[in-house]
Amino acid sequence: MSYKYVKYSILAGLITFALCLIIFFAIDSPSPYIAGLIVGFMIFEISFHHLFGKERKKRELM
Repeated sequence: MSYKYVKYSILAGLITFALCLIIFFAIDSPSPYIAGLIVGFMIFEISFHHLFGKERKKRELM
């Protein structure tokens, strides 16, 4: 598997964490860091799963 997919997944997770952190601070959430981490991790996992499946389909076609 290519490491660029891992980089894209990590980048998506970090950007989501930062945006969610800003949003949760704006709505005055009691624990914005934990909420941002949970949402960021979920987006990281979803993007990693999506890109991994895409790579697997590409290999099956070869």
